[in-house]
Amino acid sequence: MMTRFNKLLSTLLASLTIVSAAHACDLHGGGNMGFGFNRLHPLAQQHYQASAFKTLSVKHAKQVDVVVDEAATAKISYVIPLRYRDVNVSFIGSDDVEIVGESAVLLEQDSGVYNLTFTVKRPGSSHISIQINGLSDGKPFSLNQKIELRSA
Repeated sequence: MMTRFNKLLSTLLASLTIVSAAHACDLHGGGNMGFGFNRLHPLAQQHYQASAFKTLSVKHAKQVDVVVDEAATAKISYVIPLRYRDVNVSFIGSDDVEIVGESAVLLEQDSGVYNLTFTVKRPGSSHISIQINGLSDGKPFSLNQKIELRSA
């Protein structure tokens, strides 16, 4: 009688284990495991966002040391996702900063580096304002950044 009970108990536990393991696979989803957790949970979805949702990236040094009356260059790297169009960058120097060359540039490539050349006319602190304008999903957008300049 005890062996029959043990067999019945073993069969019951094995059945429950198989059912719970199959249910666990449903919770994880993805791959060939069917509909489940990774398609529903926001934290899991963040890894599957399309590149169209990436944001515009414009990077440069936040502070630059320069010599008065000598040309200096700031490297400005950028990445423009597909949803952005007509991205225009304007450079505006404070009173003692002279922008050498173009003070406004239309960024026509998806990514790249723009070398901004400028000259500082007086010692002390000054800055270059960077204004970024364009269209994002057909709607106007605007960003402002700044490069602080220290000159001796």
